[in-house]
Amino acid sequence: MLTVGAFAQQDPQYSLYMFNGLNINPAYAGASNGLVSNLHYRYQWVGISGAPKTMSANISGRYAQEKLGTGLMALSDQIGVFKRNQISLSQAYHLRLNKVIASFGLQATYEQMSAGFADAHYSATQGSGATPDVVFGANQTYSNLNFGAGVYLHNNKMWLGYSAPGLMKKQWNQISTASSGAYRTVQQLVTAGYIFNYGKTWNYKASMLMKMHDNTNLTWESGVMVYYSNVFGAGFSRRGSDAWIGMLEFQIGDIARLMYAYDYTSSPLKNYSSGTHEIMMKIFISNSFRGQVSPRLF
Repeated sequence: MLTVGAFAQQDPQYSLYMFNGLNINPAYAGASNGLVSNLHYRYQWVGISGAPKTMSANISGRYAQEKLGTGLMALSDQIGVFKRNQISLSQAYHLRLNKVIASFGLQATYEQMSAGFADAHYSATQGSGATPDVVFGANQTYSNLNFGAGVYLHNNKMWLGYSAPGLMKKQWNQISTASSGAYRTVQQLVTAGYIFNYGKTWNYKASMLMKMHDNTNLTWESGVMVYYSNVFGAGFSRRGSDAWIGMLEFQIGDIARLMYAYDYTSSPLKNYSSGTHEIMMKIFISNSFRGQVSPRLF
């Protein structure tokens, strides 16, 4: 007799977004010199059954006299009985200006969405002889192709980016017979950051992220990290009224950097969840990073 509209998180959320630019902006492809790979895992809202779990891996590099960049990303995201797998190919053009490099990127994404309705556990309080709705009696799968775009300005000390990883509003109610529409909406993101130097030993990094979705309020997060000799970093950030985030970063020789974030939930969801864990490793595949005195901190 009554219907309501619900709007919630659709795309994976990243606390370590400042280290994982290719996952949110196709113009980031090739933004780092040489060939770089990122491995990422996030377990959101630990303690809640069916909580979001996200795994991703990407690789990108710059070539053609450092004018072109290409990136490839694979992502797997699971929330309850819903699973999503993505493969994205990004292509960027890098234009060297006076003090910054301006990158323009396009992205094509193949996405497969599945709903494991047959594996769902239904309430035992439906009454004697009650059976689940036949609509939810079998697994459903739906796939689509989407396209994204972005711009990215950066140098060794700052970055500023705008992106829309999925420009096409895709309907998802092919996995259901509901008459009301379930859509993947267009998400727009703005990121920015700056590195402040203090002597030869200490560096400070300030960063921010804004996210805009159709039919939802703008969300934001901002934070700061402190680095000692560019080998160890620690900091925190704040995501609206949702969470406080602690972050650590370590340099592993001259081949990789390891990052970890813990989200302490500050919303009412804290009564049911023990927080969120996120870990990422950035691997420098080519030799262009070896022996750097001041490695890129984003």
